[in-house]
Amino acid sequence: MKKILALVLAVLTLGMCAAGCKKTEDDLLTAKYNYDLSEYIKLAEYKNLPAVGYHIEVTDEAIEQQILSSRSYYSRLNDVTDRGAALGDTVYIDYVGTIGGEEFDGGSETDAELVLGSGTYFDDFENAIVGAMPESTLSVDLTFPDPYYQFPEHAGEDVHFEITVHEVCEQELPEYTEDFVRAYLGYGSKAEYEAAARQSLEDYYRDIYYQYVSDQVWDVVYENTEVIKWPDAEVSEYYNAMVESNQAYAEVMGLNFATYVSLYFDGMTEEEFYSTAKEEAEQKIKEEMIVYAIARRENLSLSEAEYTKRATEYATKYYEMASLEAFEETYDKPLIRQTILSDLVHEFIVDHADVEIKN
Repeated sequence: MKKILALVLAVLTLGMCAAGCKKTEDDLLTAKYNYDLSEYIKLAEYKNLPAVGYHIEVTDEAIEQQILSSRSYYSRLNDVTDRGAALGDTVYIDYVGTIGGEEFDGGSETDAELVLGSGTYFDDFENAIVGAMPESTLSVDLTFPDPYYQFPEHAGEDVHFEITVHEVCEQELPEYTEDFVRAYLGYGSKAEYEAAARQSLEDYYRDIYYQYVSDQVWDVVYENTEVIKWPDAEVSEYYNAMVESNQAYAEVMGLNFATYVSLYFDGMTEEEFYSTAKEEAEQKIKEEMIVYAIARRENLSLSEAEYTKRATEYATKYYEMASLEAFEETYDKPLIRQTILSDLVHEFIVDHADVEIKN
């Protein structure tokens, strides 16, 4: 069934502020669940869990791809009609991916813009388009890489793609010179730009690696943690927020609640909605209890300097806000601190996992 939690972030933010704003910033580990969590959950083992990872390395080829991407951004595109697509060309495509005859989440797109050879998609997918003429259709059988960070759950699986190539465009690239770097990329020299590109890629690869491993080990911790009893107040807070928020949406739209639920949640009945809301509230509370239990056991405190660094990164990198202050005005500081605490716990589990590195 469709998740309903995403519709109520604003309501949850207000609710958490009411619960957390009275606490001091140094009191993060007791701001919520300020009671013995061992009475509510039997925490699963969270260290030395087996997982699969991959070696993080920024190659010279990856830097060259970044340079090409920057040049491509300022390139001129000329339509190609007399030959097939080649590496370096920009193609405009629709594609539908299926595994075992069934479409999968994220495996289809329309009007996608792709520079062949850019590494935007996995190599075999991009190479399959090389040679295709404009307004042509391809039917290709491929195998996802293993590991594959974009679809880790499908790594190594056979996949079929129906690809429609609408346009093929040849790029007229600007020359990669010191003047180009200074005028268009905002760096003092090519060496300065390439160093920044390398650092950016290292940060990106690290983020993807941690998410890839975390997805594996967190599921194990979550599934193996036993709930002894539910903290009724916390479950009710989330449940009521979800119900009341959706009721407000229905009222704004002029719909009775049963009609609203059926329209926006794939034909779900009102009773199914309430049941799903309860399940999601319990899932969220279980996740939070695990986070706080591990954080307290391992004394994972959050200094003000670490908070400022991470929250600023969230604000500017992920939410595209101008400043940390604007971020805090929108999402409330205690809630941001709780989110960062969750990240610290996930990173701790990854750092203490038994990871088998694949080449």
